Order: sequence, then C-alpha cells, then structure tokens
Amino acid sequence: MTPDLVPVYKRVRWIPTLAAILVIAAGLALGNWQLNRAAEKYALQSELENRLRLPSLDLETLSLDQLAAPELKYRRAKATGYYLPDGQIFIDNRAFGEDTGYYVLTPLSVGKTVLMVNRGFIKKNPMSHEPPNISVPQEIVHIEGELSPGKTRFLELSGETVQGKVWQNFKPDAYSKQMGYKVVPWVLNLSSSPPELKAVVDQPDLGIDTHRGYAFQWFALAATTGCLYIYFTFIKKPLVKQ
Repeated sequence: MTPDLVPVYKRVRWIPTLAAILVIAAGLALGNWQLNRAAEKYALQSELENRLRLPSLDLETLSLDQLAAPELKYRRAKATGYYLPDGQIFIDNRAFGEDTGYYVLTPLSVGKTVLMVNRGFIKKNPMSHEPPNISVPQEIVHIEGELSPGKTRFLELSGETVQGKVWQNFKPDAYSKQMGYKVVPWVLNLSSSPPELKAVVDQPDLGIDTHRGYAFQWFALAATTGCLYIYFTFIKKPLVKQ
C-alpha cells in the first residue's frame, strides 16, 4: 500500500493524540482563566482610578475605624498637623526615572492619630552610605496628597532591613513597634514636595497586560500543538520501509 493510500485510522496514534488533546485543552483553559483575571483586574483598576477623581477627604474628620477602611486606597486626602522629626525614616533603593535613592517618610500628628507622609524622593549620593540631611518643618502644616498602601514589599538586599534611619521596606506594624507611634495603614504621597525632593506618584497598576500576555502564550501553545498534530498525523507522508 502506498503512503498516500494509508488509511487515516492507521495513521492516528492514540498516545500522541491524547497528549495533544490534553495540551490543547489545558492551553485553552489557562488562556481563558488569564483573560478572566485580566477582566477582573481591569474592573478593579477602573474603580481605583475613579477614586483619584473624587474630592479630597479631610482626614481630621475620620474616626480610627474609618481611617483603616480599604476604600481609602488611592483616595486624595488632606490633613493639618505637625511633623514628628524624630520619626523620620528613609526607604532605601527606590527608583525615580533613571535615578536610585530614598523615599523620605515623616510621621504627621493629625488629631489623635499619626499618619506617615511620603514627602518625596531624593537621589542617593553614591559616595556616602549615610542618608541625606532633610529638614523637617517645625510649624503646623496643611498638606494634601494621595493615599497609597502603607505596607510595601520589595526585594530586601540583606537580612538587616533596618539600619538606623534607613529601612529596606516600610511596614506599619514594625514601624509602630520600633518608633512608638501607632500609625494608620496608609502613606500620604504629597502632591507638592519640598524643593529638595521630588513628589512621588503611585498610580494603580494591577498588571493587566501581564495577564493578557500569559493568555496569548497559552493560546499560542494550544494552536501550535494543534497545528503540529495535524501536520504530522494527516499531512506529512509516513515513511514506508522498502
């Protein structure tokens, strides 16, 4: 029997066929799951972006329970109080454009609460391991900015995550325990920073494009597997022993 006349049922091998079906099914399922995750995060990101357009909250009018509400995330807010200079810390290894340096976080006493304020970014001096000398206003200040999550997780370059005033990451619970200030679970990024600092903007980014990229990869795997299976099973001529 010539290769062209080999019956299709004899050319179908069940183990490769089953493997191809499993890979295609898994690729389609995982691709759809990634698209669903992207859709969920798109809806959440739209909600967070809408919060930025709402009027500023007056933090002095909120109770302690209200200050801990998750709905405050990415809300614009204003506060009146005085800074606590002894509690100022520097969050190391932060990027601002092409520069690397510190976020300058200073606690602000607002009524009966303490709020951490990100006063801005300052570039690190590569010739010094000491944090810069950033003055703190002594008078009562009126500030406005955007509330962002207080707890951040970045790569910690060593086991020593706190070295004096320099911290690898800001963790509200650890800060409250070490400094003695019970801070609310938010950081207020100032809209207008002091002249020596650059204002930090923390826009919500939930990684929607990442999920879409993964979905494309899974769909591409399923399509490639299907095409290869069809080619080697039905198009490529089988080898016939002479």
